[in-house]
Amino acid sequence: MLDPNRSPSEDFLAGGGEMGELTRAFDWSSSPIGPPERWPQSLRTVLRILLNTNHPMFIFWGPEHIQFYNDAYRQTMGPERHPGALGQRGRECWAEIWDIIGPQIDQVMSGGGATWHENQLVPVTRHGRLEQVYWTYGYSPIDQDDAIGGVLVVCRDVTKEYLAAAALREREAELARVQQIGRIGGLEVDLRVGFRNRRSPEYLLVHGLPPEAANETHEDWVRRIHPEDREATERQFRDAVRGDVRDYRAKYRIIRPSDGEVRWISVRSVIERDDDGRAIRLVGAHTDVTEQVLAEQALRQSEEAYRKLADQLVQLNETLEQRVQDKTRERDRIWNVSQDLLLVADRDGVWRTVNPAWTKTLGWSEAELLNRTSGWLDHPDDAELTRSQSKALSTGETSVKFESRFRHKDGSYRWLSWVGVSDATAIYAVARDITAEKAAAERLKSAEEALRQSQKMEAVGQLTGGIAHDFNNLLTGIVGSLDLMQIRLDQGRTENISRYITAAMTSANRAAALTHRLLAFARRQPLIPKQVDVNLLVVSLEDLLRRTIGESIDLDIVAAENLWFTLCDPNQLESALLNLVINARDAMPDGGRITISTQNARFDAVTADTPALLPGDYVCIVVTDTGTGMSAEIAARAFDPFFTTKPLGQGTGLGLSMIYGFAQQSNGHVMIDSKVGQGTSVRLYLPRQLGLIADEAAPAVVAADHAATGETVLVVEDEPVVRGIVVEMLRDQGYRVLEAVDGPAGLAVLRLGERIDLLLTDVGLPGMNGRQLADQALESRPAMKVLFMTGYAESAAIAKGFLQPGMDMITKPFDLDDLARRVRDMVAN
Repeated sequence: MLDPNRSPSEDFLAGGGEMGELTRAFDWSSSPIGPPERWPQSLRTVLRILLNTNHPMFIFWGPEHIQFYNDAYRQTMGPERHPGALGQRGRECWAEIWDIIGPQIDQVMSGGGATWHENQLVPVTRHGRLEQVYWTYGYSPIDQDDAIGGVLVVCRDVTKEYLAAAALREREAELARVQQIGRIGGLEVDLRVGFRNRRSPEYLLVHGLPPEAANETHEDWVRRIHPEDREATERQFRDAVRGDVRDYRAKYRIIRPSDGEVRWISVRSVIERDDDGRAIRLVGAHTDVTEQVLAEQALRQSEEAYRKLADQLVQLNETLEQRVQDKTRERDRIWNVSQDLLLVADRDGVWRTVNPAWTKTLGWSEAELLNRTSGWLDHPDDAELTRSQSKALSTGETSVKFESRFRHKDGSYRWLSWVGVSDATAIYAVARDITAEKAAAERLKSAEEALRQSQKMEAVGQLTGGIAHDFNNLLTGIVGSLDLMQIRLDQGRTENISRYITAAMTSANRAAALTHRLLAFARRQPLIPKQVDVNLLVVSLEDLLRRTIGESIDLDIVAAENLWFTLCDPNQLESALLNLVINARDAMPDGGRITISTQNARFDAVTADTPALLPGDYVCIVVTDTGTGMSAEIAARAFDPFFTTKPLGQGTGLGLSMIYGFAQQSNGHVMIDSKVGQGTSVRLYLPRQLGLIADEAAPAVVAADHAATGETVLVVEDEPVVRGIVVEMLRDQGYRVLEAVDGPAGLAVLRLGERIDLLLTDVGLPGMNGRQLADQALESRPAMKVLFMTGYAESAAIAKGFLQPGMDMITKPFDLDDLARRVRDMVAN
């Protein structure tokens, strides 16, 4: 695995066992060859081969002959040199043998080509003493540009093999001397009487034969020869006997009968002949030379392997040189034909090399661009950005990405997208002309803005067309009722005044409900969350729901046992349920069944079915009908504001939008599952509430109907009509009332030091809003209660934590009796 903290330029040092680790950890920056990122490609390639091979190898690099070596070579070194030999100069490390190897290295470095040395005596000091070591080694040149940069040494300590071969030669010489007197494995064969033999005890021992085999036949000897050698060995023997050979020699394998082992036998014999040249007798000796033969075979195989390795390294060096040339030509082709702008600069940001794409893109010639920084091309607004990114590269960052503008020769500017990297010596950058993409993005942005404006105007048109009819009807009821009241009062007739007042109030309440639906769609309605038992709430609505849906539709309520509590605004939940039931009713004009069920739901992870719900516990309310259902296209738009399938004047398209806004504002979600002809199921998820809320569990305090003596309320409202109505109602209730038109005026009243039991303030005051007024007021009057009034809740007013202890909120338009009760409760408590 590569070290993530190491530069990509050092990946050639990966692996290599102990020497790989030592090479990576070595402080090469203080050595004559410098840090690894500056090393030439030829050294990197050969060094990677060296570290990851099991053959003993080392490298002499550069005029100082700096040393590298691998784990296999380390094992042939004594503790006197390892690990200090790594990075050491060759002459210093091998002072005692430099007179032997120094001239050989210089020959290769001077261009004399590769060399090969077999069984070379090179004495070295190991383990505190000078050892006579025989080496077989080859020197191969490592190219660097047009010269020789170093020498790769492939070597092997062949001392054991050399000494074994010398011993073998000595033994063979001794054997030759002994064979003259026939004392080693001797035998005598009478060639005149059918190859009758006489074997010595030594012969029997060499061939693994029992004593009784001393007079074996020629066929017995032939059967003992290894099958692969049998035919050739017998033919050689018979040819020697028939010919004029007197000194008979042979070497072949036998299979010893005593243990079945294969052994090599060396034969040296004298064939005696008569005056006519006919063979009459053979006298000689058989010697077991198995160890010597195996040693010779191993030596030959080793030498052949090293010759092949040397040839491969020479070929590899030639291949690497060819690959470098091919890569250079390929790089040059890419450099010249690339449409990207390629750049090489020094660490100070001075441009040293550019490709032809610069001239094609910006019009400047190569000569005009080189030996300068980019400052003269930068757009004035981008100059600081370009300088900072160049500085980041020159001071250590390995790469940067940014966009800037460069000046074309015609004076216009082109947008360029940059990617820059750096190493110890240079900065490399690639830029792409993205001017066309930038222009296209701007056009797309303009088109998107126009589309958003169009959609906004369409939404406004839908709002106007969707609710204008309802509001006009409501305003007609209010204005008409007030006109009739005025006419009757002018006539002195008061008998029907209460009926007109009721009609006006009914229309006003309907207008207020429509306003709440709009606020719910926008998620800006002020919610007053409380702990809710959904089963209890649903059951309490059963009579109202049955009256709403009529007798042709059945209603089933399936309440789950042990249903969790939820935290939400119960009034808004009631409104949402009523809307869902009305929608279900309208989808079943010929009758049917509506089922309201409740259940606990737990989600351990976000799924494709519930992408808008965070993992957790929820209370689920399901409203299912057997009505006409919806197509997938209509169901996908069901929550869109102002979308409705009902005829004009029969719906605003805000019902489901209000439910969706309420669910989202309550940290829940709502989903629709519907199929044409099979009905619709709507699931409303609300988060689970754990534990009881203190305010809910505490017993209510029963307040008096009227104010006590001296109780004072400060009313801060910027709308004169509203302020006048509220002040008059409170005074009618017996309160002492102070009033102010805005926040600063309210603070001025508070600073007078008079007793004030309750601050009744609008949230949406100009300048200083109601919450800011309350915060400043409570600094000097911490015990004072605060009741907020709001008709259009700003985001801050409905944020979690907006209402602190001693605070409450009432939503406009409000019933004056309800306001009086809320004021009485707060002042009394």
